[in-house]
Amino acid sequence: ERIESLDASKRFSPALFAGFSRLADAFRDEKSEAVLDALQWLCTLSKKEILDARFRFGSILEERWEDPFIAEIRKPPTDRHSDGDTELQALLETDLSVVDAVYSDALRLIEEADEDMHAEISQYVTRFKLFQGGGVAAVSSPRVFGAVFLRLPSDSTPLGPYLIEHMVHETSHLALNALMAHDPLLQNPHEIHAAPIRPDPRPLYQVLHGTFVLARNQRVLERLAQDRPEEFPLGQSFERSAEAYARGLETLEEYAVWTEAGSALFETFDPPG
Repeated sequence: ERIESLDASKRFSPALFAGFSRLADAFRDEKSEAVLDALQWLCTLSKKEILDARFRFGSILEERWEDPFIAEIRKPPTDRHSDGDTELQALLETDLSVVDAVYSDALRLIEEADEDMHAEISQYVTRFKLFQGGGVAAVSSPRVFGAVFLRLPSDSTPLGPYLIEHMVHETSHLALNALMAHDPLLQNPHEIHAAPIRPDPRPLYQVLHGTFVLARNQRVLERLAQDRPEEFPLGQSFERSAEAYARGLETLEEYAVWTEAGSALFETFDPPG
């Protein structure tokens, strides 16, 4: 009854996605107690929590729905995070006013360079969660849709370009996840092939994700470099990204079997170079 009463035209909090992901996991694992636990957790969500999609900027672990997701990310190295133990530490009483101001300026720069990208950030991102640690720089997931988790960089890393790169990257993941919730895009999503970023082969749906976000980053950074060449020079990092994008396109061109919607999406990808 509560689910039926929800207006699907409204944006939902990551809390609701976290609850349904927990329930889906319990059904998949065929654990009756876990199913009941997940249902109980969903029942405790107030309507305010469900519809709380207003933008928030702050540390990780300020909201209760984050706990199981953060615990999952903190697990030992896996195929997804193989660079060592993943550390995510809350910021406690850290003053984030400077970071918040840089974030606002980064959003303004993105809007100037790419209005479509800015519109996607405004539409999809409802939480920007910061942490300290290592093993992973940024995370987003359909399991907590709308939330972007970002590690604060070292003092030597320019904060503005760092925020722009990861905002575009993670928002692009969210945008593609939203598309794939309505259409699989690929008819052979689990075939394993060379990936654009990772050294080991990956399922094609992950190749698509990697190539998609690289395309978006390339587009935004090229436009910023045209408008502000001194602030956003296209150096070796951009060249490596361009090479990775070309590899992803090559894999998709050779192996992807698209749905109609997937084919239409792929046609929007810019040629490499």
